Amino acid sequence: MKKRSLFLLLLLPAAFIAKSQCTAPNAPLSTSLILNETDTQLAVYFDTTNNSPATNIYYLGILTTNVSLSSGPINGTVYSVGDIIGGGTVIFYGKNYNNKQTGLIAGTTYNVFVYAARTVCTGEPFYSTSSITASATMFNGAPGIPAGYYDAAASLTCSALKTALFNIIKPVLANPNPTYTGMWSAYYITDDRLNDAGNKTIVWDQYSDNPSGAEPYEYTFGSPYQDKGTSGTSEGQRYNREHSFPQSWFGGSVEPMYSDMFIVFPSDKKVNGLRANFPYGKVTSPTTTTQNGTKIGPNTSSASYTSTVFEPIDAYKGDLARSTLYIATAYEDKIAAWQGNSNANDVLDGSSYQAFDSWYLSLLYSWHVQDPVSTKEIDRNNDVYMIQGTRNPYIDHPEYVALVWQCSGVLPVTIIDFTGVKYNQSVLLRWYATYETNFKSYEVQRSIDGNTFATIGELSGRNLANYSFTDNKLPHSTIVYYRIRMIDIDGKSSYSKTIAVHINENASDVLVYPNPGSGKFLVKLQQGLAQNSLLKIADITGRIVWQQQLITGQKNIDLDISKLSTGRYFISIINSSELIKQSLVLIR
Repeated sequence: MKKRSLFLLLLLPAAFIAKSQCTAPNAPLSTSLILNETDTQLAVYFDTTNNSPATNIYYLGILTTNVSLSSGPINGTVYSVGDIIGGGTVIFYGKNYNNKQTGLIAGTTYNVFVYAARTVCTGEPFYSTSSITASATMFNGAPGIPAGYYDAAASLTCSALKTALFNIIKPVLANPNPTYTGMWSAYYITDDRLNDAGNKTIVWDQYSDNPSGAEPYEYTFGSPYQDKGTSGTSEGQRYNREHSFPQSWFGGSVEPMYSDMFIVFPSDKKVNGLRANFPYGKVTSPTTTTQNGTKIGPNTSSASYTSTVFEPIDAYKGDLARSTLYIATAYEDKIAAWQGNSNANDVLDGSSYQAFDSWYLSLLYSWHVQDPVSTKEIDRNNDVYMIQGTRNPYIDHPEYVALVWQCSGVLPVTIIDFTGVKYNQSVLLRWYATYETNFKSYEVQRSIDGNTFATIGELSGRNLANYSFTDNKLPHSTIVYYRIRMIDIDGKSSYSKTIAVHINENASDVLVYPNPGSGKFLVKLQQGLAQNSLLKIADITGRIVWQQQLITGQKNIDLDISKLSTGRYFISIINSSELIKQSLVLIR
């Protein structure tokens, strides 16, 4: 024991002697600090090459509404997030050169100051004598979307709308920030989430995520999982960067497409390799299935293309479809020339408007409808906008997809705007429809539970921009649900979204007597039942404790529930067109 202690004592001074006296590092490049903002969020990005190699260099960020700091950081002091320096608040201290701030105030101007700090030296941390600084004013408007951002696209459709969107969102930098390398850090902002246990931040990988259960594996950012050129021969070993629109289709490492974050996602390295440059498609008999259910195999979505395709899980089909439609819009001036690149001819038609072969456009549109815009997409859209300065319009305005490609003749008739309003004792339904090609009619359907629908009317397609229908025979219900079935000449059909309309339930239409009562009640309806119905009685927990069949035309219903316990109960009388509710109190 004595010999070991002496040995350790001899080593300790050597460790201290190895540390040299700290010297001030360089501040980051003064031109590299980029701030991108929304109404309540601010992204900070800067370059660290001014201290290359930066093995022992940290960075300190300070946020303030003041135009300057009254004092800077003190050498030898380690600061934590939330500390105050010179009237500003520390927002980061570490090696990462990307940072996101949330919960800021719309319309407010913020200033960011970034210092470098040298560590692993005597007197550490030792701060740069100066900082780099930039300011940003949080904009007012809808969350994430600047006011007036899409004004130039108002009232347009088809190719005119697509071109207007191109002029709004087209990349303005030949080499966008972050660079392809910088995406490793940008993903900390754009593609992070808590794991299912809520105790760890992980990479949001669409090829390992399991929305309905436990993930097959999880990646944390940076080491040891970030791809460094080794490993990744099986799932769960490494994550890297995948182009949802394969880079070989636009010619390889060509900017700005190569570094466009709207088409570059973090992904499992093995699955990224399996994707290769296969188009998306529907796979019935997969040759490969990944751990979260992503499939590879022959395409069964169209007889015109039966080669190998890649099918992600349902939860991300819409995300990837909107990413693909984005590139046809943001690069409208380039995409027509890409048809001859690699196997891009499998999906591109050589035009700037339709851009995609009909089978592929039909697939993308069906995925767009099947998997609507999620909170994940909205948040990522805002985060990428903060960093890259552009947005995906098909996330902000999902209706633009149908409005842009309705003139292609590929999409089914689509209802863009479907509303219902209670007016006196009727409900007025209105909808706007896209171009009607080989179209037959609209079937109006109604439901009282949102699940079982019955047809209440039909309108022939007449190539009108706007249609309306009045429901004059409202059921006894608090809420009525409506949807439109669009029927083509060949009998194929699709459905609109379902809308709910609140209608006033007239309590006087249902009389329960005596109420409270000791067990025998009379339920009296103002009008006879329209159909055979089922009467259900539930207790206060929602448990059904009594059921009774009723017949068409019945107005008076005798109830004997004297065997039930005392308390409050709830009556529901249900058929395909009515939902009548009332309550009673059972006493002794």
